[in-house]
Amino acid sequence: MANVSNEAREILAASHVIDLHLDLEVPVRVYGYDPTVRHATSTTAPLFWGHTDYPKLREAGFTGVAYDVATNPFRPAGNRLATTLANFERIQQRVAANADTLALVTDRKGYDTARAANQLVLWLAVQGANAFAADPTVLDGPVGDLVHRITLMHLTNSMFGGTNSPYGFNKAITDAGRDMVRRMNARHILVDLSHSSKATFWGALEVHSKDLPPIVSHTGVEGVHRHWRNVDDAQIKAIADRGGVVGIMFQSSFLEPVVLFGRGRRERIFAHLKHVVDLVGDEFAGIGTDYDGAITPPADLPDVTHYVLLVQDMLDGGWSAERIGRVLGGNYLRVLAAIRP
Repeated sequence: MANVSNEAREILAASHVIDLHLDLEVPVRVYGYDPTVRHATSTTAPLFWGHTDYPKLREAGFTGVAYDVATNPFRPAGNRLATTLANFERIQQRVAANADTLALVTDRKGYDTARAANQLVLWLAVQGANAFAADPTVLDGPVGDLVHRITLMHLTNSMFGGTNSPYGFNKAITDAGRDMVRRMNARHILVDLSHSSKATFWGALEVHSKDLPPIVSHTGVEGVHRHWRNVDDAQIKAIADRGGVVGIMFQSSFLEPVVLFGRGRRERIFAHLKHVVDLVGDEFAGIGTDYDGAITPPADLPDVTHYVLLVQDMLDGGWSAERIGRVLGGNYLRVLAAIRP
């Protein structure tokens, strides 16, 4: 790949490289995309899907991904829960069938064990706590052991609180949402406040355990580009004060002003990361791509095989190898160890 130094390649190869939010299971469910097959490398940014697969993630240097199962809010609550559990089972079976290269783990020790075997690590995550609206107590059993992280909200308001979409009208967290935060804390499931309205965000932190870190896995920051989907400086500081991490995502319109389905510039990802680092320090920034989550990534970062270009951007921005390693994945492993050692 042109314009990539040996130093950038060496830093990537030596680092824990973790995606805080990968939506690869969405195209698997929508149109039967096979994530176990290496698909062609993209030269132009695909619209919505086709950014990753398991082989390309390994090729790109990834060591772990928070592997999300998105919740369809339009399913009846009971069907939503049954579908989520069925999706869990299917993913577990697929990983087991590819155990030479993949591992589904639940804690930091499991990550270390899998990496020693050169396996790509998947942590099972859920986008939208409304997946469990029919029976939140399911998290008190084995399902709660399996689930690594849950976004309290997704694209719609729910019984738990409000989404940050303009159509969510900044709805506050509900009593059920407070109970869900407490339940997740008790089960040591990461509380992810991506997609949460500001009122729900602050309400969740009021009841969140002070001893456990919350996160925002995939977002942009308002300090670089004002957008309803992005978090402001007060929110970033609150996550950092609790020892969490803020992951920057790759959706072009959250990074800079673009036309509908327009493709932005990779340099804006670095700008958002730099804002977090300059504001609160380099221990609290990460990357949650949202690849394959119906996004339009920057034109010059068309798929995951180009990920090393981000490392070069960080080097060109004057960042040290140590800082880059923290942002690529070291910070998330610190959070993981605090939640589930």
